[in-house]
Amino acid sequence: MAIAVVTQAVVLVAIYINSKRLSEQLERFMKETREVMVPVKSITENLRIASGNLVEIAVVAREQFRRVETMVAETGEALNIQVGRLDEAGRNVVARINETTQIVQDSVIKPFREVSAIAKGISRAFEAFLFRRNRSTVDQAHQDEELFI
Repeated sequence: MAIAVVTQAVVLVAIYINSKRLSEQLERFMKETREVMVPVKSITENLRIASGNLVEIAVVAREQFRRVETMVAETGEALNIQVGRLDEAGRNVVARINETTQIVQDSVIKPFREVSAIAKGISRAFEAFLFRRNRSTVDQAHQDEELFI
């Protein structure tokens, strides 16, 4: 029984020594962990702030993109409207030029041609009646053909 008690005491002393050594190692580990935790907390805080900033930047960038997209769409619509107006103005100018050309032909050129034809007819009549020459029948036939054409 004495041997069992001594063995038990030795085992208890060994357990105590091992637990004391384990406790010291655990204490050192906890101290090192605390020292490492300070920078880790700082890094974590910085990452949290950076991620918040990134989210904010993404939101602002998305809003700016939507504004730019809206501006581009509005500019495209305005450009299409202006191109339509320019096309319509071009058509109107061409139509007015055609109308003006027709008016000039109707009011200036036609009467001029008519007066010219009348004057030519009168001059031919004077020439035929006043300055009668004996023309050959071939010349008269040729002249008659020209007048016919």
